[in-house]
Amino acid sequence: MVPSTQNAARFLLIAAGLICAVGMIGPFQGVEKAFVPADKAAHFIAFYGLTALMMAAFRKNRRLEIALSAALLGGSIEIAQMVVGRGVSLSDLAADAAGAFAVWTPMWLQSLRSGPYEERRAQAAKAAEIA
Repeated sequence: MVPSTQNAARFLLIAAGLICAVGMIGPFQGVEKAFVPADKAAHFIAFYGLTALMMAAFRKNRRLEIALSAALLGGSIEIAQMVVGRGVSLSDLAADAAGAFAVWTPMWLQSLRSGPYEERRAQAAKAAEIA
């Protein structure tokens, strides 16, 4: 039995989330510099990937809500860093939110180009019947 892409995305989301949480909250401060030289770029890349995985894992949820959830997760991580004695940075939070919304923005722009919601829904229903 081949796992669905949605289940694979959920598994990867859990794994990536744990890796990011350990890297951002754990005692490994500065470990991201081994992979990405700029701290803000590492935050952007991490939250871009997490948001993309969240959208793939939870396809029926609204994309804006997923992007906002990812940005709130970034805020939660900054609060957790304050609790464990690591540096808190609003610029890290901004990089987290930028990564999350970098996934959402092209999708939103595409939805502006598409027809009304009902037409897209009807097209999706027809595609589901064919598949």
